[in-house]
Amino acid sequence: MKTIDLVVPCYNEEEGLEYFVLETNKVIYSLPEYTFRYILVNDGSHDKTYLVMKKLANEFQNIKYISFSRNFGKEAAMYAGLQHTTADYVIVMDADLQHPPAIFPQLIEAVDKEGYDCCATKRADREGESAFRGLFSKLFFKLSNKLTDVKNPYGAMDYRIMTRQMVDAILELSEVQRFSKGIFTWVGFNTKWVSFKTIDRQHGKTTWKFSSLLKYAIDGITCFSVAPLRFTAVMGGIIFLISLIYIIITLIQTLFFGITTPGYVTTLCAVLFLGGITEMSIGILGEYIGRIYMEAKDRPIYITKHSNFEDENNEEKEF
Repeated sequence: MKTIDLVVPCYNEEEGLEYFVLETNKVIYSLPEYTFRYILVNDGSHDKTYLVMKKLANEFQNIKYISFSRNFGKEAAMYAGLQHTTADYVIVMDADLQHPPAIFPQLIEAVDKEGYDCCATKRADREGESAFRGLFSKLFFKLSNKLTDVKNPYGAMDYRIMTRQMVDAILELSEVQRFSKGIFTWVGFNTKWVSFKTIDRQHGKTTWKFSSLLKYAIDGITCFSVAPLRFTAVMGGIIFLISLIYIIITLIQTLFFGITTPGYVTTLCAVLFLGGITEMSIGILGEYIGRIYMEAKDRPIYITKHSNFEDENNEEKEF
């Protein structure tokens, strides 16, 4: 009998976590030919998510949990869950039921029967989302696919099933600043994409703000592309050529028509334009230097405070 681990990052999911497990169990029980295990990862929640995890682990033998010492982010939570998997297949999903367990059979069939290494999901629609946020999301996917060497379809999500081989390949990429959508694609392997219609969150409220999504988008591009650095180099070359042409024109005017009084507006515009380009270039360069700085520290991706895995105790451990 083949085994499947469910990696579920949780952040402030006190209200809906138990409901998530009960609803997911309905699907699991309909697939008796597979053995399922939950790996719930508490990403430093501020509510009682950890206590709910412990309660569920006492009620169901197939529930394991990891609780971080603080909030390290969803990317770290997914990595921690993947590190603790041992199953033939691994499903990564959220705990808010917006990643519906009902499509488990479709995901499993793709890897177990059709021979794919991964079956990933993408949103069929963006109902309930503001027009601005939808436009921003579409722009991100277009820019990411154009500027990086990892290509994801519009609406791609983390919700997916992967083979043991693919999970092991992902775990070899141990960078601290992670962008899993890019990593899942970068490692390669044969992936099937399926669409599903999202549903409204049943309990609690989303913790994703626009500022978080913007940072996530920047991470997605800078983690897999140096195009912004090349852009600044190209802009520098263009500005140099324009400046050279302007200098030549000024010299010719001076030689043939004499010295004229320079225009205040022209000078001001030139200074502001060049100053803006310089600041932007420094900012882009600083973004990459900051990433080098964080990776050079070699800090752990996460720190575990509590876990009910047999090879761990209640002392804090670093990974």
